[in-house]
Amino acid sequence: MSGMHSELAATIARFVRTDGFHPSPVPGVHCVRYSNTDRRAKRQWRACLAIVAQGCKEVLLGRDTYRCAEGRYTATPIPLPVISRIAIAAPDRPFLAILIDLDPLTVAEVAAQIGPPTAEEAGSTSRALFSGAADKGMLEAAARLGRVLQAPDRARVLGPLIVRELFYHLLTGPEGAAIREFVSAGSAMHRIANAAFMIRTNLHSSFDVGALAKASGMSRSAFFQHFRDVTAMSPIQYQKRLRLLEARRLMIEDDETAERSSFRVGYQSASQFSREYVRMFGVSPRRDAGKLRRVGGGLRLL
Repeated sequence: MSGMHSELAATIARFVRTDGFHPSPVPGVHCVRYSNTDRRAKRQWRACLAIVAQGCKEVLLGRDTYRCAEGRYTATPIPLPVISRIAIAAPDRPFLAILIDLDPLTVAEVAAQIGPPTAEEAGSTSRALFSGAADKGMLEAAARLGRVLQAPDRARVLGPLIVRELFYHLLTGPEGAAIREFVSAGSAMHRIANAAFMIRTNLHSSFDVGALAKASGMSRSAFFQHFRDVTAMSPIQYQKRLRLLEARRLMIEDDETAERSSFRVGYQSASQFSREYVRMFGVSPRRDAGKLRRVGGGLRLL
């Protein structure tokens, strides 16, 4: 097993020579490289399967801590505001990982071929962040995906097939039944995932929890509890944290002012935005954005 994740690390290192989050010729596949250990920071975690080839990452969601060292994976069916950090063992051993976006349609297609969770497996609500040891099949597929990235023409043809294979290994693994629940129409987790999607795609708009609960086919109290179980936060907290993280991204990547960023994510009051930003990040929007620009961005996606 160690040889396979070492091979994956070598292929990622050949593909990405600089730090950062790098797209690949395969849609939805990215390679990540970071050379420095960082502090815990609040970030938005992508809906993805992430396999660590070298180094270690730590993710905090609610009261739970997930530690993912080399040869392990995390899977998140929906984007989540989290606290995370990356650790490296030595300067010559950077953090290396491969990320595959969990496209809901592709995941649902693979899940449909596997079959629905059994009655014993279905029905419970799971936290939307899964972590475990990548088995032999997953590591072999990830290593093959790393190899085809070196040849763009092969990557475009073969890459999507290997991605589906990786999803198969994920969905048939120890956490597979729970992950399949997120794409199983009618399940509580699928309905919560749809509600989270509605919140994310309408960040600039306010929403009514009662209306979301009704659209999800749940009572207000059941919806609130299921949402908290899945995301470790209330629907309002989920929207607020995503708004603040998106405003931060706009200031750093699009060079927007704090005021314009706040209005773009739905705040009606710049002073309220500033207060909530300080509460979340510990510093004013303007100072935070200025500091991150001076150090070269700093908005790591892991």
